[in-house]
Amino acid sequence: MIRIPHLLVAVLLSMMMTATPARATDTAPDIAPGPVDLMRADLDTLAKTDGLSGVVLIAKNGTPIFDQAYGFANLADHIPNRIDTKFNMASMGKMITAVAIMQLVESGKVSLNDKVGKHLPGFPNQAVREQVTIEQLLTHRSGMGNFWEVLADKAKERFVTVSDYIPLIADQPLASAPGARFAYSNNGYIILGLIIEAASGQSYFDYVRQHIYMPAGMTDTDAYELDQPVPNLAIGYTRDAVRPGRISSNIFVNAFKGGPAGGSFTTARDLLRFSTALLGHKLLNKMTTELMTSGKVDYGDRRYGYGFIEEIANGHRVIGHGGGHIGIADELMIFPDLGYVAVILTNGDVDNFWDVRALVKRDLVGASADTESLAYTKALVETARSSGYEAAAKRLASDPAHPALRSGVLEQAGYKLLWQSQVDAAIGVFRLYITASPDDAYAFLGLGTANARAGNKAEAIRAWRRYLALEPDDAEIKTKLAALIR
Repeated sequence: MIRIPHLLVAVLLSMMMTATPARATDTAPDIAPGPVDLMRADLDTLAKTDGLSGVVLIAKNGTPIFDQAYGFANLADHIPNRIDTKFNMASMGKMITAVAIMQLVESGKVSLNDKVGKHLPGFPNQAVREQVTIEQLLTHRSGMGNFWEVLADKAKERFVTVSDYIPLIADQPLASAPGARFAYSNNGYIILGLIIEAASGQSYFDYVRQHIYMPAGMTDTDAYELDQPVPNLAIGYTRDAVRPGRISSNIFVNAFKGGPAGGSFTTARDLLRFSTALLGHKLLNKMTTELMTSGKVDYGDRRYGYGFIEEIANGHRVIGHGGGHIGIADELMIFPDLGYVAVILTNGDVDNFWDVRALVKRDLVGASADTESLAYTKALVETARSSGYEAAAKRLASDPAHPALRSGVLEQAGYKLLWQSQVDAAIGVFRLYITASPDDAYAFLGLGTANARAGNKAEAIRAWRRYLALEPDDAEIKTKLAALIR
């Protein structure tokens, strides 16, 4: 678990929770007033009662019909988010990298079946160089891993160019044979960025500015070095992991500069422009666009294509990509057959994002398995919080046909209760998490953490031992467990 230095006091959280929404165009004849009004009311409630901070945009046939900002871009100075505030888009940037690669495919400069070594003959990892294809990189089937854990101990300001990341990823062995299985890989998209540079003769950043941002009219999107003063930029905030009731900025845990795997900044209107350019075939031809956005490999209950995720919601196709990190949670959702585009950009904890995403999907395409699972999980959490674990477990057992539970929602809810100093309630939620997902290591990690906080030494030891049996390389928990045993 990443530990974040405390930067802001709890009173600033209340400022975020009571921010007045900033509004723009939010009515149009293409959608009935009811759903728009319902969405507005629900989002206003989230902003007032649960700290929603960000921007939500809904467009119909390219025209915004709902466009509203909530919360604060800068809590310390009480600067509100605006419709044109720039947010970190995290892994949404993989869509940009995928479009760049497919442009090079269209121009004949690369092929999806090319091995990495054709374009990067000097790449240090022989297995990657000789076995991994561009298509496998795009679909996260390369067998490569992620650089975040290694980057955490480095001076992040040293990672500015794409090639700066090579030492972080070159020595990591493949976790599986290329093409064998899906495993989300940020490393793979760094390699794609290097291929874009090699094939185009431009830096990754110059290429995407010239060939994607400029043609799409995305004037407020770029990869900013965070030691530079960039106006109208949202800072990400998260509940402090070790000090209850306090919040922290994410400026010390995110990348110093975005890149091919994500981390650039954008606005809601720029993402609408991107979707318009994409669907209007200003970036790629129709056949390539369809190829790129069509799912190729299972990704939970969705399918991953080439830098885009495809799902079917109540019979309607949805394409786009999400992004998330500490203090960041975003998504672009394009509904091609309905003409809708939804943009969600938030600079807070992910649980608010989940609520917004469910509201948007419910109001645009109706209730689905996704929205029902979120609602049911949240209802069980509330039962555990208000009436205890036994009541929640009884409710779960009495409803064998219940929607699938969301493990991430249970985990976030448990830690939020710890942050609110509702320790007994947190223990109940983590117990519920284990009941629902008995093989999930992070359920035992949370239960051990909550019991340690409550002073329940034996229970904490038992839970952390179960966690380490599933995640034996966690040195931090090993140290904490040894201290408890002593």
